[in-house]
Amino acid sequence: MSSQRKTPRPSSIRTLRSGPGLLSIAFVTAVLANGSLEAQVRFTEDFENGLDRWLLQGEHAITILETADSSHRRVLKLEPDGGVRALIRGSDEWGGIRVDGEVFFPDDGHNYLGFIYNYTANDTRSDYGNIYIKGNGNYLRVNPWRDGNVSRLLYEEYRTPLEGKAAVTIGQWQRFRAEVIGNTCHFYVGEATVIPQLTFGVLELDKGLIGFEPRVVGAPVWIDNLTVTSIEDFSYDGSPIPAPVYEPAQLLTRWEVIGPLARPDRSIERGLTPDERAQWRPFSTDARGAVITGRVTEWNGGRSIAYFRTIVDSPEARDAIVHFSTADELRLWVNGRFNGFVYRNGYLHDNWNAWFDFWKNPEHTGRRVPVRLTRGQNTIVVGVSNGQFASGGFYARLEP
Repeated sequence: MSSQRKTPRPSSIRTLRSGPGLLSIAFVTAVLANGSLEAQVRFTEDFENGLDRWLLQGEHAITILETADSSHRRVLKLEPDGGVRALIRGSDEWGGIRVDGEVFFPDDGHNYLGFIYNYTANDTRSDYGNIYIKGNGNYLRVNPWRDGNVSRLLYEEYRTPLEGKAAVTIGQWQRFRAEVIGNTCHFYVGEATVIPQLTFGVLELDKGLIGFEPRVVGAPVWIDNLTVTSIEDFSYDGSPIPAPVYEPAQLLTRWEVIGPLARPDRSIERGLTPDERAQWRPFSTDARGAVITGRVTEWNGGRSIAYFRTIVDSPEARDAIVHFSTADELRLWVNGRFNGFVYRNGYLHDNWNAWFDFWKNPEHTGRRVPVRLTRGQNTIVVGVSNGQFASGGFYARLEP
């Protein structure tokens, strides 16, 4: 796409920002492009006036770059260097939002622009949703971060190619749009797009800051001409894109958890009652039936261990199979006895994805572990030691 001109800042916005006792930019009302609908413009940014309205992490790798392009005189440059994030201050109070902007990849090294949404942080961890545009690969990918642990291998069914007018060309500006309401994000790439390339609502977070990040390592990305507008409804109200058919009723979805812990607990592993400091508590799978272990374990805090327990009934003593699709390396105990390790789905990096359809799709088969069940209730405990690249979850199913 050819370069786009700067979006001019309305004089009314400048007046409101400078006039004493007047409302801030967050309460400006603007007319949308179709001229018939009014919405609240929360934020505009062309990077001509510094970064005071931004919360920067990895500030050394975030700069305003002066370019030779008269249509993009100053732009935000994000350099990959670990945890580099530029977050918009106060954006967690805006409710549903639409973000419009432009992205530029200056070279064809490994690069992406990650759109951060629902970013939350406390004294021990940070978590956020992330959908990224892969510049040198021309696709969208879903990649929530849970305390620094990336999770893209849990959402491979959402990997979406960017084609036609949505395609990215290295060295040319491309438009993007994201709409976020609650835990759902619709993502658009390209000019005047009315149907998103991707809709994603499988996230446990429903509120937080918005912002951007580059790839952890690789090539830089530039951003310009941002506008954030409040919305009450999504522009698109059709079927999900893509539309995988989830069947959580076929999986083990009634779990409890203990964690995070700094070290293994042998009493939990043997099925003994843990002390009062570590009691089992209910744990909900996501809408697909996935056990998102990264919600519990810490990547940065040193408490990388958690235990997940489910109880299954058997009318008689019998042999069975517990079938896993996992992005974690797991340890398995059945009725207090160690039943072995469950390794990630493949030995090669490209095969590590955890798949929702592992139990019926022979291309996503996962790992099958023989177990011995007794008559009556059987306790299955899964131990997780997180802290691996692109980890943080598994699916499980009990088979005859």
